[in-house]
Amino acid sequence: MRRKVGDRRVGPRFEIVGALWGTLETVVRLPLKNVSLGGALIHSHVPLPLESVHRVAFDSGGRSLSVQVRVARVADELSADGERAHLIAVEFLSVQPALLQLIERWLSEGQGEAAGSVSA
Repeated sequence: MRRKVGDRRVGPRFEIVGALWGTLETVVRLPLKNVSLGGALIHSHVPLPLESVHRVAFDSGGRSLSVQVRVARVADELSADGERAHLIAVEFLSVQPALLQLIERWLSEGQGEAAGSVSA
């Protein structure tokens, strides 16, 4: 295999002919608008497909508690800066007892509205 002048690659690269599907995962911190024992409302600049399943992590006190969620609803809105944004309602699919305790504490302290942020 011949290399082009100026090519700094160590290994060979092969051309893909046709469609080759792949996936991309990323972690984004999103503002949490409100939370309940059954789900949460998240503000995002990226829409998520309805019925799609994701993992969301709640960070509290240096501890991260994650839960699998299903996107139940997506509502478009204009943010304060004039950009298009989305309110994403997610339903918890399987909740650890420690996360339920955290949410119950937030609710009892009156922090169910805008309880913080999540990583999705």
